Amino acid sequence: MFTELDRHRRTLSQRATLGTADMRLLWLLSDDEPRTLKQIAERLGLEQSTANRQVNAAVTAGLLVRERDHSAAPYRFTATPRGAREFERNLHATLDTYRHALNALGPDRARFLDLLQKFLDACGGSLDAETTVIRRDELG
Repeated sequence: MFTELDRHRRTLSQRATLGTADMRLLWLLSDDEPRTLKQIAERLGLEQSTANRQVNAAVTAGLLVRERDHSAAPYRFTATPRGAREFERNLHATLDTYRHALNALGPDRARFLDLLQKFLDACGGSLDAETTVIRRDELG
């Protein structure tokens, strides 16, 4: 079952015109609030060097634009109209797929979502538990 779910996830990913990094950047900037590289890194929980690489790639691809008020100010980034359109298109394609699958469940939809949330909470709890951590120093 998990293999099939992963196959569906990969198919969605292959059909997408944007990768995960671009989707996360465009999601963050979808509120039309310009942000500095530091703000982007902090909000997405990324190292500043990683955010820099991802943001510069998105600028090069025409998804983001960088501007600054004056030469000493940090650059602030916003989505381009093309970036915003691509984000919406990819988001809607993914959500439409999920909506279609959930609607196929009919009256069991709410119960499924409740059980799925419980499953995800249990997985998160298990991953957070000290006993599930394998430390490098324990590997010998």
